[in-house]
Amino acid sequence: MKDYVVVVGGLNIDIAGLSGKVYREKDSNIGEVTINIGGVGQNIAQNLTRLDTPTYLVTVYGDDNFGKIAQMECQKNNISLEYAEQIKDSRSSIYLYVNDNEGDLVTGINDMKICENITPEFLAKRLDFINGAKIVVVDCNLSKESIEWLCENVTSPIFVDPVSVAKVDRIENVLDKLDTLKPNELEAELLTGIKVVDEETARQAAIALNNKGVKNVFISLGSHGILCSKEGEEALVKPLAKKIVSTNGAGDCSMATLVWARFNHGEELPLEEVGLYTQAAASINVESPLAVSPELNVKEVLKRVEEAK
Repeated sequence: MKDYVVVVGGLNIDIAGLSGKVYREKDSNIGEVTINIGGVGQNIAQNLTRLDTPTYLVTVYGDDNFGKIAQMECQKNNISLEYAEQIKDSRSSIYLYVNDNEGDLVTGINDMKICENITPEFLAKRLDFINGAKIVVVDCNLSKESIEWLCENVTSPIFVDPVSVAKVDRIENVLDKLDTLKPNELEAELLTGIKVVDEETARQAAIALNNKGVKNVFISLGSHGILCSKEGEEALVKPLAKKIVSTNGAGDCSMATLVWARFNHGEELPLEEVGLYTQAAASINVESPLAVSPELNVKEVLKRVEEAK
């Protein structure tokens, strides 16, 4: 493929507990339990393929039954694992989580030890291919050492998803190497020292990240939308969702949409329009119990953008 995206990150099996109409803490709740392919890197890659973007996932997975499932699902979703690696005698990465009756995350447990195999040495073997990508997406399930190595050696634009508050410090030394960063309020606070509580403080945090060298900043504000900032230009785009089944994966969908917009339109789109695309895609995502909605496609995203306009 002439133009392609490389995503470097996690490939999980997601085991989800979705509560019914009533959720009681510290109790057995009636609901649904599902097993699906997941991981921030994989979720972003799968969203990208649903948005007709050629995507390779550079990751690792085990040689257990979950690893076989991961391979089959990636093949089904047109995600290339050509530059991934199956690790012998290893347990695949698993994410176990529970959502309440409002669709919000109650708790989650990550077993992602296998990601420690994504070392600078592992990445160096694939560097020429990674640098051939139009865009490289990195999720912070990688070690700090590996992320910093990528930022020093990758020549393509780097988009980063911090993943969680516990992992956001892995990029604190390389902010000036990032083209695009999509943190949430807490992650932005940890990177800037600015407590994000409203639109104004979100703007301050975004500008602070721009001043630290991040070219494009998109701060996810949950039910308040997304704050977009670039070279002194800021825009807040409100959510478009009318119905929420689950918020799991919404951020990964937004990141994929940012990549899709750049992949197809370069840097020509107005900042507010880019934010609008993310909210249109996220509105599709949250209507599904899955981390990646099977209803996501370019036509539906464009339709919702036009309706919003």
